[in-house]
Amino acid sequence: MEIEEFGYKQELKRSLSLTDLVVYGMIFMIPIAPFGVYGYVNQEAPGIVPLAYIIGTVAMLFTALSYGSMARAFPIAGSVYSYAQRGLHPHIGFIAGCLMLLDYLLIPPLLYVYAAMALNHLYPDIPKVGFIIVSAILYNMGVDAQKLGGIWIAAGLVYLFFLNRIGASAVLPDPSNS
Repeated sequence: MEIEEFGYKQELKRSLSLTDLVVYGMIFMIPIAPFGVYGYVNQEAPGIVPLAYIIGTVAMLFTALSYGSMARAFPIAGSVYSYAQRGLHPHIGFIAGCLMLLDYLLIPPLLYVYAAMALNHLYPDIPKVGFIIVSAILYNMGVDAQKLGGIWIAAGLVYLFFLNRIGASAVLPDPSNS
């Protein structure tokens, strides 16, 4: 089934690859949530947090599989709105679309606040508002800037690897001196 069968023509520029979309989706699924939530939840329910993440992962797996199925059935933009509208009822599609809009409006600011709190612990001289402003600017630079974000993430991972190695060499005994 092609998009033209639904009365649409392709007008949006497709500038992200599948890898870019997967990475963007992973970032949007709040990978920093454990920083802001894990400690509090672990105090209230010790030892259960990993189980909650496993159950959530299984639930999201079914969601991802159903998204794939619906994308093949209805290859048009709009995802949740289009799928609910065409698969269930137009009113349900409208409600689903409104809820997704709220999700897109509320999650990024929440992430900015959590990230600013975490980064402020690492760099206390920089105010939290500064981190929020930088995050908002990067977010609003557009889709093409997401590729630049991937480069920064890779650089950060390399930095963490070397920092880990330096820390391990400072703490662990040297095996050649044994």
